[in-house]
Amino acid sequence: MTTVEVARDGVALLYCAIILLVLSWIVFSMRVGVRMWRKAWGMDDYFMLVGTILFSVTAALCIVCCHYGSGQFARELPTVTISKGTKLFYIAEYFYAVSAMFVKISVAVALLRIAVGRRFFTWALWALIGATMVAALVFCIGIANISIEITADFSLSIMPAILLWNVQMKGAVKASVAVMLALASFASCATIVRLKYLTLYSDPGEFMYSTGKIGFWSLTEVGIGLIAGSLPPLRPLLSLRIRVSAGSNTPDASGGQAYQSGINNRQPTSRSRVIAMDTFQTLGDNDEADNSDGDSQKNIIKETKFTVTSVIAGGPRDPGPMAWDRKEGSNV
Repeated sequence: MTTVEVARDGVALLYCAIILLVLSWIVFSMRVGVRMWRKAWGMDDYFMLVGTILFSVTAALCIVCCHYGSGQFARELPTVTISKGTKLFYIAEYFYAVSAMFVKISVAVALLRIAVGRRFFTWALWALIGATMVAALVFCIGIANISIEITADFSLSIMPAILLWNVQMKGAVKASVAVMLALASFASCATIVRLKYLTLYSDPGEFMYSTGKIGFWSLTEVGIGLIAGSLPPLRPLLSLRIRVSAGSNTPDASGGQAYQSGINNRQPTSRSRVIAMDTFQTLGDNDEADNSDGDSQKNIIKETKFTVTSVIAGGPRDPGPMAWDRKEGSNV
């Protein structure tokens, strides 16, 4: 048996691969659902689909590498384990490069829709697409041209804010789209951090140890980019409206409405309200405006006060029998 227990940096790599794999498929599945619902499936969705599949292969290979000593020193691993782990990680690196390329192209194609009619940005995006493809090709033949990747990442994260600056949109919509697209800047930071750990490759004898940190930041770069690139298409979900109903006319056992004697009876009424999911409206905030009860006891119970006084017979306040007789006579 050549597999070993996951340890050291391999633990972080294992959990990173599992979490990002699950989150990426959840977000992408929601993206597919929204696109089908709105009948807006486009070329950027095809690119993101390919990127998601390739990223899944990358994450799966990294999970397997964790059981072949990824993130551990050579002295802690059998020679056969190091050999198999090295081979698997090299394969994973190729899938990483290609998946990152498709994810970045998907974001760029989505921005091309916004940049229609703006020639400068259109050409800049096509240039970024070409540079990304070249970087992936160069990486796959053994030379990691990281500067192109970093430039492309930061350009794709900053350009949304520039493109949306003069677009006729509501301020809230413009801000939300810019923020969601700018989340890709975190992937850019992951690329830079990953660059730092590439120096670990300089020691071929500790290749499996270097795969722990390098694999972690490689998955973070592509996984976060994939999730951030799939968030803007989910915005139509925020425009959905839900209907909330509270209370109902519930008859009692005799078939009539429940009531309480001695109380100003008020029949319960059904209440429903349509709430947009893109607002932060709270039930009860507009109770006075819609004549509903914010308080469960408001205007339901009527209080009646009785005052009882004692009069001593023969006392100064005793009206005497004649007074009572006259009062009774007047009521007849």
